[in-house]
Amino acid sequence: MNADSADSASSAGNARSAGDADNGSNAFAGRATHVVQAGVIYGGVHGGRDAPSVPTLPVPRQLPRVATCFTDRTDLLAALNAVAATSNGVAMISGTAGVGKSALAVHWGHQARDLYPDGQLYANLRGYDRLAPLAPEEVLHGFLSALGAPADRVPGSLDAMSSLFRSLLDGKRVLLVADNAGSADQVRPLLPSAPGCFTIVTSRSRLGALTAVDGATPVAMRPLDTPDAVELFRRLAGDDEAEGVTGDGVTRLVRRCGRLPLTVRIAAQQAGAGTSLGELIEELEGDGLRLESLSMSDERSGVRTVFSWSYQQLTPAGARAFRLLALHAGPDFSVPTAAALIDLPEAQTRRLLRDLVAVNMLEAAGPRRYGFHDLLRDYARERVEAEEPPEARAQALGRELSHYLRMADAADRVLVPERQHVPLERHADGANTPFPGPEAALAWCDSELPSLVPAVGQAVELGLDDVAWKLPVALVYFLRLRRHDTHRRALSDTAVRAARRLDDQWAETWSLICVAGAESDMGLHEDAMRHFTEALRISQAIGDSHWQANSIYNIAWTLRLMGRYEEALERQREALPIHRSIGDRRGEAITRTEMAASSLALGRPTAAFQEYERALDGARVTADLPTQAKSLHGLGDVCRTVGRTDEAIGWYEQAVDVRRRVGDLLGLARSLDRLAEQLVTVGRAADAQEALVEAVAILDSLGNPMAEEVRLRLVAFDHGTEPGDRPADPLTDGV
Repeated sequence: MNADSADSASSAGNARSAGDADNGSNAFAGRATHVVQAGVIYGGVHGGRDAPSVPTLPVPRQLPRVATCFTDRTDLLAALNAVAATSNGVAMISGTAGVGKSALAVHWGHQARDLYPDGQLYANLRGYDRLAPLAPEEVLHGFLSALGAPADRVPGSLDAMSSLFRSLLDGKRVLLVADNAGSADQVRPLLPSAPGCFTIVTSRSRLGALTAVDGATPVAMRPLDTPDAVELFRRLAGDDEAEGVTGDGVTRLVRRCGRLPLTVRIAAQQAGAGTSLGELIEELEGDGLRLESLSMSDERSGVRTVFSWSYQQLTPAGARAFRLLALHAGPDFSVPTAAALIDLPEAQTRRLLRDLVAVNMLEAAGPRRYGFHDLLRDYARERVEAEEPPEARAQALGRELSHYLRMADAADRVLVPERQHVPLERHADGANTPFPGPEAALAWCDSELPSLVPAVGQAVELGLDDVAWKLPVALVYFLRLRRHDTHRRALSDTAVRAARRLDDQWAETWSLICVAGAESDMGLHEDAMRHFTEALRISQAIGDSHWQANSIYNIAWTLRLMGRYEEALERQREALPIHRSIGDRRGEAITRTEMAASSLALGRPTAAFQEYERALDGARVTADLPTQAKSLHGLGDVCRTVGRTDEAIGWYEQAVDVRRRVGDLLGLARSLDRLAEQLVTVGRAADAQEALVEAVAILDSLGNPMAEEVRLRLVAFDHGTEPGDRPADPLTDGV
C-alpha cells in the first residue's frame, strides 16, 4: 500500500495480514515477512482450502453508449489518436455547449476499446450542470470501487485516495474519460501516472492550467461544417420519411441551428415528429425565436438551459460583459469597441474577453477581435433584455456609437486631412489616439465596416440623430475609396433624414451631396442631378458659399459623366470664383481638374494640360493627395492623347505611387492600366504585364466589371500579341 494511505491501515500498524494472497494482480496483496498479531478480529478466521472465494469484478467498461449517427470529426479523432500514442497522454477537449465534446470522447473511447484491455473509466464531473459539481473524492471513490478496492480499505483523504488510484493503475492500460469538467482542480487528482494510461478531459472551458501545468494537449472543437451538419440532420430525420430533408432548405436550417450537433439533433427530432421543414425554418428565422424553437420537453436538454449552466458559472463582471456585448450589432468587435460598451478600461476589458473565450462563451474572430456563436448571441440578448434596464442598454449603445464616430472621424482626418470634417463637440475624447497613417486608418475601416453599417441603424432607433448623420458623412471618403457605393448611398440617405429631423439645413446639404455623389458613381445621373440641385438650393438659402461652390462643382461633374462637356465646363467656371472668394485652395484645385477633364474631352489638350498643372500646384500646397493623384493621372491622359509617350509614362507612374499611398484602389487600377498601355508602346512588355496583373487583382477584389476588360488585355500577352486599344476612360472623381 502506498505510504500516503497509512490512515486506512489497521490498528496493528500498517502491515498486511499474513493471510493476504500474493497473486501479482491484486494491488492489496503482499508478502508476509513478519507475523503480526491482530488487535481485534471480527468473525471467523479462515485459511487454506476453507477460505471463502473473493468474487472477481468485471473489467470496468463505463463509457456511455455512442451517440446515434455520429458524424465526421475525422480530424479530431486523428488528434486524439496522436495524443493517445504518447506516454500517459492527456487530451483536453474544449468547445461551446452543444458542440459534441462528450460524443467525441465517447465515440473515440469505444473505437479504442481494444487498446485499453484493463478498462475504461468514465465520470460526468457536472462542471456545467444544474446539479453541483462532482467532488474529486466522489469520483475517485467510484473508480476505486470499480477497480476492486474493498470499501473498508479506501482512505478518507483526497491525496491518499489519489495515491491509491495511481497505485492500482500502475502497469495497466486504462482509458479515463473525465467529462464536463469545471476546473483543473476537479480533474488533477484523477490523472493516472501509468505510462500505458490515457485520459480524455472535456470541458466548456479550455482549462489552461491543465495544459500549462499538467501537460494536457488542447483539442478545440468547432461547430460541424455545413455539409456534415446537413448529413447529420438527414440521417436523423430519415431519408424518405421526413418532408424536405434534402436541398437548400436543410442547409438553411442547419445554419440557423448554428451547426451544433445538439441543435441539429433537436431540429431533426422535431422533423421526425412531423414538423415540416418549412415550419422549422420559419420558426428558426424569426426574431428571438431560435432558442424557443430549439427547446425540448426534457428541459435539461433544451439549448437555453444548457447555455444557462455556462452563464451561471461566470463571475459577475464576466456575466455583465457577456450580456452587454450582445448589444453590438456587427458580426464581431474589437477590444476598444467592447471597452466602450461595458465601460471599462481596455486592459481590464481584454482580460474579461479572454476569460469568456477560455470558457467558450465568446470566440476569437481574429487578431484582437471577438464574436459570439450565433445561438450564444441569442442567449446573451435574452440575458441583457432580462437583466439590464432600458436606460443601461441605451447608455451602453450610446458609448459604443460615440466611440465609432470618434474613430471614423479620426480615420477620415488621416485619409483626407484637408477635407471638411464633421463637428464632434459632444463626442470629443482626449484619449482617442489618431491613426499613425492612411494604411492603419483604412485597415480599421475595413475591419469595422460590417459593424458600422448596422450601428447607424441603431443610432436612428435610439433617436441619436446627431450620430446618425455624422457617422455616414465621416465614412463617405473611405466608402468611395473602397467602392462600397451601395452602402454609401444608403447610409448617406439615412444621414439626410436624420439631418431633417434635427432641422439642420447645413448638415442636410452635406448629406445630400454625399447621396448624390454615390448615385453618380453608380451611374444614376438623373437622381444625382436632382440631389445636387437640392443641395445647391439649400446652400444658397442659408448663404453657405462653401456648399454652394461644392454643389455647383458636383453638378458640373455629373454633366461631364453624362457627356455634356460644354455645359460641365461652364458650370465649373461658375464654381471657380466662389472657391477663390472664400480662400478654398483645395476646392479650386479640384474644380480645375474637372475643367481639364472637360477640355480634354472637347479636344483641347493644351487647355487641359494647363488646368491640370494648376490643379497639381494647388493640391500640393494644400497637401491634398487624392487631388494630386487625379491631376497626375490627368496629365498622363493629356500626354497620351498627343502621343508624348515617355511623358505619359512618367505622369502615370507618379499617379500610381500617390494612389497606392492613399489606398485609392479603383484609381490605382486605372492608373496601372493606363501605364501598361504606354509601357507596351516603348517595348517594356514585362513591366506592362506586371502592371496589368496588379490591376486585375485589384478590380477583382472590388468586384468591378472593368476587371474583365483588363483581363482580356492581359491574356493578349500570353498569346504573344500586344493588348488592343481601349475606349476613353473618364475619371470619375467627385468631392
